[in-house]
Amino acid sequence: MEDKINASIEDNSLSTEYTLRPIVYTSWLFGVGVARPRKYSKALTIFIRIIHLILCSINVAYGANIFIYDSTMYSIDSYVFKFLYSMNRVMCWVSAYYYVCHGIWQYDKWPELMDKIKELDQKIRKEIFMNNRPRVLIIVEALAILITFVCCPLSLIAHALYYYFVYPEILFTTDLLFYYILAQSLINSFVFDVIVYMLYYRFQKINKLISQLNELFDAQTIALKIRRIRELHNGTCDLIDMVNDVYGLPLLLCWGSSFTMIVTTQFRIYAAIMENNYRFIMVHNFWWILYTMQFSLICWICTLAREESERTGIIIYSFLLNRNNLDGDYVRNEVNDFSTQLQQHRVVFTACNFFEINNELFSGFVGIIVTYLVIFIQFYKPKSVPDANVMKSVAFLPKWCNDSMAQYNDSISN
Repeated sequence: MEDKINASIEDNSLSTEYTLRPIVYTSWLFGVGVARPRKYSKALTIFIRIIHLILCSINVAYGANIFIYDSTMYSIDSYVFKFLYSMNRVMCWVSAYYYVCHGIWQYDKWPELMDKIKELDQKIRKEIFMNNRPRVLIIVEALAILITFVCCPLSLIAHALYYYFVYPEILFTTDLLFYYILAQSLINSFVFDVIVYMLYYRFQKINKLISQLNELFDAQTIALKIRRIRELHNGTCDLIDMVNDVYGLPLLLCWGSSFTMIVTTQFRIYAAIMENNYRFIMVHNFWWILYTMQFSLICWICTLAREESERTGIIIYSFLLNRNNLDGDYVRNEVNDFSTQLQQHRVVFTACNFFEINNELFSGFVGIIVTYLVIFIQFYKPKSVPDANVMKSVAFLPKWCNDSMAQYNDSISN
């Protein structure tokens, strides 16, 4: 009988990793991040990453060639835009290379992370029921995979067909390959979002356990329960430390690439409107909206997990205030130790300890973008666009008038 119970617990604990299989396989096939299926060898993972490194190198080669030899790709005759565009592409290329190599450098981190989550879940299930396949997680996974495939290959194909038939002269290979880099960046950040949501869900279970302490009456039983809750909280905080260690640099690169992409595309849209050039506006609106959504979602889910962890201290002290009639100091000592633990294990997600990932960061992120856009716009001088009414009136002038005007302009230039 005990063997059956242990087997059922093991099968249930595997369901967390089983639930993540769709997004893990997507990330693995796109060749980014540390997420990977266990059953495939390291050689196969390296082979897939080599293919993606080749694709990234092709993208860099095309981009460098056009940057040096073809100035028509900029579409905006401005040194400010050329600087922004170059900085943006370099940032995207560096990020793409790192995302691909990241899974090789930290090949063993994903199984280690999954094993720690499995061990924590087994402890939580001994105290409270926990669903390893919450509906929200399934929906988030489906949306993440859908958005990734909308970027590549669907948006890539739509871009190629539209510009091939409408503006074939500005159909560049680098723009098409950029959709591939965008999809890689998105799926890598979506995996991080899903992991943070899993940690948030476990903090919810810990807080629910604390709220159930009011149903107990024996002081020693309550003290023992609080000690177990402390172990669960400590295990969840260890997972957060591991997530920060694994995703610290990718988060920093995500911040940098999102910033340069949003500033560059917004500036390009402004310049295109000023010069009555609307050929790229739809594409660039799509790009900056996706990058904004990507970074805002990261900040929001990290804030959600941090706020849920902060509720732990509030709930435990509320319980203590409502149970002053307990005999002995068992409960009070455990609560005081728990309070010290909460102070030492402050739940934060950081980008290599440069800054904390939360909604406050996103607010500052938006402010910096607006500031830099205003600065760059000050240095931008739009090309003079002839007024449409003037052009129409000139078109209807007699030929001798146009010839006279041409001679007059030549005499002024000489």
